Amino acid sequence: MAHKRPAFVLLGASMVEYSFRPGGWGAVLADLYSRKADILLRGYRGWNTRRARAALPHFLPKPALIVIFLGTNDAAFPLPSGKGQFVPIPEYKENLRYMCEYCQSLSDSTRVLLITPPPINDEARRALSWSRFGPLAPNWLDRTDERAQAYAQACLSVAEEMKVGVVDLHNAIKRVENWETECLSDGMHISPKGCEILVELLLEALRKVSLHWEDVPNDLYCEPHMFDMIHPFLESQEYKQNLEKN
Repeated sequence: MAHKRPAFVLLGASMVEYSFRPGGWGAVLADLYSRKADILLRGYRGWNTRRARAALPHFLPKPALIVIFLGTNDAAFPLPSGKGQFVPIPEYKENLRYMCEYCQSLSDSTRVLLITPPPINDEARRALSWSRFGPLAPNWLDRTDERAQAYAQACLSVAEEMKVGVVDLHNAIKRVENWETECLSDGMHISPKGCEILVELLLEALRKVSLHWEDVPNDLYCEPHMFDMIHPFLESQEYKQNLEKN
């Protein structure tokens, strides 16, 4: 029989793509589950639920867990041209429903976990706009915390409706003192502190479905083996003679 281990898919946009950077939440999970499960990165910066929905059939295996972390880009402001990342809340919710149904259909054992989009530090986004486009740019914000909160609530609503797990990262971050600078790196992406919060919440949610890293068995062979590391001293004559004396 072919060897298999559980697969956890991290699906999302830049929040997921950057999660394998040093200190990132995906990197922490990959370390915790290094001999237990495959953490599969499916993060595409700039993506929204519309693009993710269209691509689902092309890049998903049949995993034990699928983590869906989308919404920050959907919550961008709509543009007059119709271009850009914005997805209205009704469509955002419908896209999440579709992805939940699709992922659940992959196998009877596949678990789905949604993560709400984090809050936004409006002032940091203004400063970033200034630095990129000049003094007039801060008059146009690309995102606001008010909009992020609405999409976070929509995500919670879909999770309840679809009976899937959910991590409320948005409100967890807001409970941290000075969250604007402690938990966010550029007013939008989560900082190492934000990643710590997310990992803690993820592990709590995974324990509920017996997928906590402590509950997932190591794959392949973990019993003592002839190729296990042995310090040279333990096979030396000095060591053996000392054993005989004692």
